[in-house]
Amino acid sequence: MLNHKQKLAAFQLEGNTVLSACPGSGKTKTLIARAENKLETMPKEKSLALITYTNAAADEMATRIGSERQVFIGTIHRFCLEFILRPFGWLYSWKKPLVVSYDQLISFLESNEEINIENSSLDELNKIKRTISGDIDHEIEWNHDINLESTAEKYFDFLESINSIDFNEILYRSFKLLSNFKFIPRSLGNKFYEIFIDEFQDINIFQYEIFKTIHENGPATFFMVGDERQQIFKFAGAIDDSFKIAEDDFGAVSESLEETYRSTENIIKAYSSLYDNHPLLINNSKYKNLVVPLKFIETANATHKNKLSECVRHLIDDNGLLESDIAILSTRWWDSYNASKALRKKYNIVGLGALPHPIRNLNNSTYSILKALCKFRKEQSVKNLRSIKRSVDLHILECDLNFSDKELVYIQNNLIIEFDNIDPTLTLEDGLMNINKLFSKYFKIEHTTFDDILNRIVSEEKGIWTISKYICVLSGVDGITITTIHQAKGLEYKAVILDQMNENKIPYQRLIDRNGWIYESLSDEGIEEGKKVFYVGLSRAELYLYIFHNWKPSL
Repeated sequence: MLNHKQKLAAFQLEGNTVLSACPGSGKTKTLIARAENKLETMPKEKSLALITYTNAAADEMATRIGSERQVFIGTIHRFCLEFILRPFGWLYSWKKPLVVSYDQLISFLESNEEINIENSSLDELNKIKRTISGDIDHEIEWNHDINLESTAEKYFDFLESINSIDFNEILYRSFKLLSNFKFIPRSLGNKFYEIFIDEFQDINIFQYEIFKTIHENGPATFFMVGDERQQIFKFAGAIDDSFKIAEDDFGAVSESLEETYRSTENIIKAYSSLYDNHPLLINNSKYKNLVVPLKFIETANATHKNKLSECVRHLIDDNGLLESDIAILSTRWWDSYNASKALRKKYNIVGLGALPHPIRNLNNSTYSILKALCKFRKEQSVKNLRSIKRSVDLHILECDLNFSDKELVYIQNNLIIEFDNIDPTLTLEDGLMNINKLFSKYFKIEHTTFDDILNRIVSEEKGIWTISKYICVLSGVDGITITTIHQAKGLEYKAVILDQMNENKIPYQRLIDRNGWIYESLSDEGIEEGKKVFYVGLSRAELYLYIFHNWKPSL
């Protein structure tokens, strides 16, 4: 059942629409209802596009919409590859590029040893991008001795030499094609009846201009959904005031969802109190009449792990929660990784630190297929089957492979069958090598991701992991979720532990003198960004909320 405002947005508002949705207000439910309504009423030759921020969100959308008939569901990068770059890149004599792999980025750094950009080198490379005009973006945060211009020049030359592009370049090239060949946005504007954009508050300038150009050149309407208070990807280029700008540029009507169905009254009051102008929310959660106090827990280095473990034990043993009901969220991946290491011997863990190797920069389509196969082996469902199909489709797109529909069905079915037949007693190393052979057999290309995984495995872990245990953990079906607040956006849990909500971490302040532990000054902008991250963290909780901090709590 939809409430009045949800029905208004789903069935009555016509044309371009901006929908502001508070936490737990049924944003996705409303978006799906509108999409299904459009599917029933739009001309048969038209399609819909549902643009999500992550592949996981796309999988969830695909499951809930019930049918993928005439619907594209995926990230903006996949949208650009499928409908702009692959079909029209030849107009600039661009060969069909591959998406650059982790191994290729590592080889670039190894062959350019003078590019010393510290431990987070891949994250720093990911910052390098062009502006709308095609120049190197000098507005990014670049705190390194080596010159940004020369590093960017070498990086782009390297990508060209291996006929590859990164995610930033996908957006730049797509925008350039749309801007200079107007028949492309016209064709897209006529192909799609409506384009839905989820998490609109985190849209960057390229994404915005791509959609704006399609709007200006065709009849497609746009349904833009999000919450400006949850804009936590400013570091990735999210533009300010995107809702107001869209109202003007798209001539969009604006509506808001202010009934929430997620949390206790205390939790709602907690995140609402961060903003003086926060709207008064109507609480229709099943927990609305339960009085559960928020708990602030001070820890020190010597006591932190024990207090964290005791809190989890209390939630499970004394409150009857399942491990999958609990999330431990931090502001930094390293804090999440350490929390996982502290708890994974006693509890099943999902997320950062759960596996015997780091998972940073493993966000490619090979790894996505592997995770999808693991999840299906653990829990066979239509949802997980669709996830495999979507991951295979993305792999085909990223690697520029050519298979007929019949061949794709054959590949997908045989991957599932042979993956399910893998001997569970194999060591982790032997098991991953067998899966590598399986991928090579059906996709007929090398998959260096498996070598990368094997190289990352911590030596002391190799002897205690079987492939069966690895598949179980990677499936992410059961266990305590331990990850960053950024990765948890859009999710909800009965109990949330916000870990290490300390000064300098939220709001984030860069360390500028390690000897004296001196941090950069906190700006108004930094405080605002910290509020948004804290807001997202607080609003993930349904029933129990614990805030862990040291002797210097923040916000």
